[in-house]
Amino acid sequence: MLKTVLVLSFFWLSAALSSPLAVVYMLLDAAGLGRWARPALGIYTRAWGRWVLRAVGVRATVEGIENVPDDDRICFVANHQGDLDIVIMLAFMPRPVGFVAKSEAAWFPFINIWIAALGSSFINRKSPRQGMKAIERGVRSIGRGHAMVVYPEGTRSRSPAMLPFRKGAFKLATRSDATIVPVSIDGSFKVWEAHNRIESADVRVVVHPPIRTAGLGAEERKAVPELARAAIASGLSAPGAPEGSIA
Repeated sequence: MLKTVLVLSFFWLSAALSSPLAVVYMLLDAAGLGRWARPALGIYTRAWGRWVLRAVGVRATVEGIENVPDDDRICFVANHQGDLDIVIMLAFMPRPVGFVAKSEAAWFPFINIWIAALGSSFINRKSPRQGMKAIERGVRSIGRGHAMVVYPEGTRSRSPAMLPFRKGAFKLATRSDATIVPVSIDGSFKVWEAHNRIESADVRVVVHPPIRTAGLGAEERKAVPELARAAIASGLSAPGAPEGSIA
């Protein structure tokens, strides 16, 4: 329990103390200097993510990072075992990433500033209309050069298994002609969800070859969710949902 308190205290304190950096970046981005400042933002967010993982006691192995292309428009698509998946993506992806975040996160002090700075889009999962607006905001964010992360399961599996994917999650990539990079995260649920307290754990991250959506026809785009799901499942020790499990 003491470890949980200390790690969470570090998490919130570091987010609070570094929030002016996020504000500065947002001002630069609004002034049209975002692409110039983004590498520096990435250096900080990767360092912060790795600090958090070390504090938690995560022993991570990362494979296939060379599969991340230099494309301007990128959408990372990953399975979602636990809350730590967000920190993992920040720590190991070679560029800063934003997220399609639940609307409640907009009320988290200091964390909400960082979510906004990373080009994230808040989504109200109870309102389809608001959900579509969130997708459109995400499309615009990708168009400005922000890499985005989508978790097509829509919620944490809290286990090694993978839940069915929601097709709507892929609209963010297909509508922005983004390159999809599938990512498997295996073992992150052990850190918090397995015991409702922070525990050390081994986590494996596998980055798979990209799937480019630009120029695809309608039928080819329909196949994209299953292609991404199959790639992610191949990197998990317990894939869970059977092939074709797309909601």
